[in-house]
Amino acid sequence: MSKPVKWTLLVLLLALLAGVGVRFGVARHREKAYKNALYEAQTLYASGDYAAAKTAYEALGLSGEAADCAAQLERLEKTERLLQAEKLLEAGEYLDARDAFLKLGDFENAAQRALECELRRAKEMLKGGRFREGIELLEELGDYPGAAELIDEARAAQYAKALEATYACRMDEAIALWNELGDYRDGLTLRDRCLARVAAMAAGTDEPIRASEYSGKDLGGGTLYWVRLGLVYVPKDAGPQTRCMIFWPGGYDEALANSYLSEYAYSPNLPNALMLLCYANGYSDPAEKIEDCYRTLEQAGIENNVFLHDLVLCGASMGAYTACQGAAELYRNHGLAARCVLTFDAGNHWEEPSRIMTPEQCDLAAEAGTSFKLLEFGGIGMNKRAIELMVAHGDDVTIVEVAEGGHYSIITDAMRAGMIDWALGVGERPDNGNYKYIPLDRNSTYPRGQS
Repeated sequence: MSKPVKWTLLVLLLALLAGVGVRFGVARHREKAYKNALYEAQTLYASGDYAAAKTAYEALGLSGEAADCAAQLERLEKTERLLQAEKLLEAGEYLDARDAFLKLGDFENAAQRALECELRRAKEMLKGGRFREGIELLEELGDYPGAAELIDEARAAQYAKALEATYACRMDEAIALWNELGDYRDGLTLRDRCLARVAAMAAGTDEPIRASEYSGKDLGGGTLYWVRLGLVYVPKDAGPQTRCMIFWPGGYDEALANSYLSEYAYSPNLPNALMLLCYANGYSDPAEKIEDCYRTLEQAGIENNVFLHDLVLCGASMGAYTACQGAAELYRNHGLAARCVLTFDAGNHWEEPSRIMTPEQCDLAAEAGTSFKLLEFGGIGMNKRAIELMVAHGDDVTIVEVAEGGHYSIITDAMRAGMIDWALGVGERPDNGNYKYIPLDRNSTYPRGQS
């Protein structure tokens, strides 16, 4: 090979080697730049600068990493919105907070927090007396924790408010509240009684209590009025807390009634109760007598701004029949539940088949929650058909066994011992050597073998 050719080949080889070197250097430079850019992007990501990291990753053509940055940016933005919604919630801006949480969709616990806003908003409504709106909102929450309990509390509070208005004889307010409450407990019954009171006030009466011919004997704590049926006692501080009572005597003699009713009616410290003390026991035509007594007592309530409640019925001797039936009939006809029936020495009269409570009446008294306290001398209990029937139908029956005394004193001693006062919710239960309280149930054998 000639020398010129050799030089030519050498030059070409050197040029070729130089080109390879250049390309190799460029590749190394590019690789180093890429690594540096990737490191910078990763550093930005690690520092939380997702926006810059996203731009860096996009420049590197790393779409997956860029998408991750975008997701992190979205999460940060939603987290900030979540914090703002929480601040609105704590500030009591429940509607704005709810809307803010709802816009976050299923992010974190935003949906649950939106329900928490509604729960708190309902609480505010209830606190402000907006029961209907609050209950409706709570019902929309379904089984959200705490909603059902709040509904129960709300209805109980609304019931108490309606009862307060009723007892204060604010009839328009009471009727509106009972209508809102609907069929909760005995709300509709009390609404109907309020409506009946309004109708009775509008209609008036031919037998006003205060206008009777001999009305108005001042007894210190109240006033005693003479009416067709007997005596009506009205406490001077009559109002929302005033209870009520009807007392039917035994026998047929007005003088007998007066003799022991005076023991109670003229006592110095009568309870705060509107009371009708009857001359006649109602042994004949008890349903008619019970209704007549109710109208008289209700009229006394109208005239003295008292709504009849916490009713106690008392019956001595044959008057026990009327008192017991009265618990059923007043509940059936007027929704007025007797809290207690006291009877005094009905004795063998409990066996009178045509006068005792019917099974239906026993059921009504049980439904009304009436408590029967039967004051009797020993030997009266489950051996008497009337008492056995009440117990069999679920009535709350207690024999108050009286150790000593006579037919007359079993009544007057109870008055003096505070038995009627206790039944009316005033004072403690009389516990002394003369009384033994014997609750009866379906398994009771008193007085057959147990004392």
